[in-house]
Parts: sequence; structure tokens; C-alpha cells
Amino acid sequence: MVNKVFRLADHSSVLTAEAVIIGAGFAGAATAYHLTRRGLRDVVIVEQESLPGVHASGRNAAMVRQVNSDAGVAALAREGAAFIRELASQLEKKEPAGFFRQTGSLLVASGIKAAQLREDAEAARSAGVPVERWDRETATRQYPVLEGAKLELGCFCPSDGVVDIAYLLRWYLEAAQRAGARLILEAGVTEIASRRGRLEGLRAGKFEIHAPLLVNAAGAWAQAIAGLAGAADLPLRPRRRHLFVSGPLSWVPRDWPFIWDLSTGLYFRPESGGLLLSPCDESDPLPRYEASDVFPEAPEILKEKIERQFPALASLSIRTGWSGLRTLTPDGRFILGPDPRLEGFFWAAGLGGHGVTASYAIGRLAADLILDPSANRLNPHRPGRFGGEPAALPQKTS
Repeated sequence: MVNKVFRLADHSSVLTAEAVIIGAGFAGAATAYHLTRRGLRDVVIVEQESLPGVHASGRNAAMVRQVNSDAGVAALAREGAAFIRELASQLEKKEPAGFFRQTGSLLVASGIKAAQLREDAEAARSAGVPVERWDRETATRQYPVLEGAKLELGCFCPSDGVVDIAYLLRWYLEAAQRAGARLILEAGVTEIASRRGRLEGLRAGKFEIHAPLLVNAAGAWAQAIAGLAGAADLPLRPRRRHLFVSGPLSWVPRDWPFIWDLSTGLYFRPESGGLLLSPCDESDPLPRYEASDVFPEAPEILKEKIERQFPALASLSIRTGWSGLRTLTPDGRFILGPDPRLEGFFWAAGLGGHGVTASYAIGRLAADLILDPSANRLNPHRPGRFGGEPAALPQKTS
């Protein structure tokens, strides 16, 4: 291991902390929340942007979905969704109105995907999630927009819905700050220091922060952060996914569930008097990513999927569109746990679009693994599954 040691720069402010978290999106914010709840008060969150949640955490469809094919992801999604519903019940008489709209979800599929959805629905039911399996006739009777769609099976989950993502992210961050965490904005990480395979600290913006623990919650930039630290090179794939909003549609009620076709990867839900839609495309991000960037081929991908799968929507007019980042892994699971190479370096990345739903559980599991590294042996999201054994994490300081 090559030492990465920095010298104090001119005009820098030196901080010490028990833990430093890179990224103030859902992974970083929820981890800060749980660490401070578990007794770590001296936690610093550094964020490269001027606001938290500018990228993946703020540019998504805000959908809470519990039925998933991967057992490890599904378990965290159920836990996270239960927390969102509980928080919503606490906020019923407070602001914001409609923090969580429990509209339900309807996943539809045909062919091989229908067989998988049948298994996923049964697994969710066995885990206590209320789900209903619908045949084609039932689905189209409930939602005539599905008329003509190629579907064999529907899975309706009434406890899913749409959440206010800005409020949820702010809730985590403010709760962590009340418990002592510090949030530093506009502080991009430029150096990470280590000595003899052990993390020592980092430089972010004008700050030099000395800490024995670094949580890499940098989303699409997680690989770059690992490279600065000399940590493991893990197979993360940042991808751009587009969202579009139609013009007003008088026949779309606000209480529709989100409808997701697993065979084509197309979903839609009510939004702003029309529909919000995504073709679930996976485009390489540009070197400098901007939300206003819409790849020229993305509207065509959406159009082709609509015409092929949902002919009732073929005449839909698109009013606007934007893109958001999703960071994927080869097996669809998260990368959550201690690095295989660098002691004190902890991963919370590769959420693949599940960060909203699973955020509470991701933060809870991260705190569990940080405070009790032995639990990583049973962790299906451990970074070491891609090779190597995890390095040790520093024990909680007294």
C-alpha cells in the first residue's frame, strides 16, 4: 500500500472527527443519521455541490417500491418503506402536507419476467408485504390505460407510493445535525491521506479533516473517491436515466399507482396533471453532467417502448424532460461495507435507483457494520464479494 499523506495547505482549516462522510445524498445523510443516533457525535459530512441531493437523490421519480427480485435489496426496501410510512403518520398533522402518498404500485410483466414477478410477489407476501396477483383482465379492468398492453401478470402492492424526496433528505440531515453532525457544502474532495494501509483523513475544499473513518457515499463519483484513497477498484457503473413529463391529461387521476412494466423497463405515474414517465434507459454520463442534458436518443427510446407496450399512450405529448444518475453493480446489490484493501474506508454506494426507498435501512446497516465489523460476514452487500477480504474498521472511540 502506497502512503497518501498530505501536507497542510495554506489558508486551510483543520478539523478532526470520528467519521467523515463524502456525499450528502440519501446514502450519506441516512448513514450520518444512524451514526449520530448510535453515539458518534463528531461526524462531518462533505458535499461537493452547493445543495444536498443535487444528483441521483434529487433527480428521480420519488417512488417507494418494495417488491424486488434480489432478496437482500428487497429486505432493505421493506425496512425503508416501513420507516417512510411511520414518518408519514407522525407528520399527518404537520408540514408538509402529503409527505407520502400511499397510491400503491402495479408491476406488470410477460414471458420470463412474468415468471420472475410471480416468485417476487410470493416472496414479498411471505415477508409480510400485502400484494395481490392480478391477471390481464383484472389489471385492464382496474386501469384501462393498460388496454392493448402485452402483459400476463400484474402485482399490485397497496403500501407502495410516492414520497417527498426533498423533505426526506432534509429530515435525515437535520436530525443528524441536531445530534452534532456538521455539514460542509461546496467542498469537493481533492486528497485522501493514508499511512500503512490505514486511513488518516482528507482534504475537501478549504478543509483538512483528520478522521479514522471515511464513508464513501459519493454516488456516481464513488469510484473516483476510491481512486484518490487507493481503495479497491470495484465494478460500479454510473449511468444516466431520463425522466419525462407529459402535457396535462384530464383522464389521469392523482391517486393512480405507479405502473412499471418489467419486460420493457418502462414506468409511469401521475405528475403535475399529466404523467411522469421513464424508459429506464442506461446511457453513459457526459464528463460534466448537467440535469438539463437530455440525450437525443432518449425521447425515441421512450416513444418506441410506449408504442410497443402501451398503445393507449401512443399519442402522448411530452412537455419536458431531464436526466438523473444511477450507479449500478453487476449483481444488482448495493456496495455497502468495509473496503477490502484500506482500513477505515467504508463503502455506501451502488444503490442503483433504490436509494429513496431503502435509505433508512442503508444507513442503519452501515452503522451496524461500522460499529460491529464482524457483522460483515453475513452482509450480502459487502464490497469484498468482488474479491479480497475486507480491511478492518476502527472501533468506536470512547
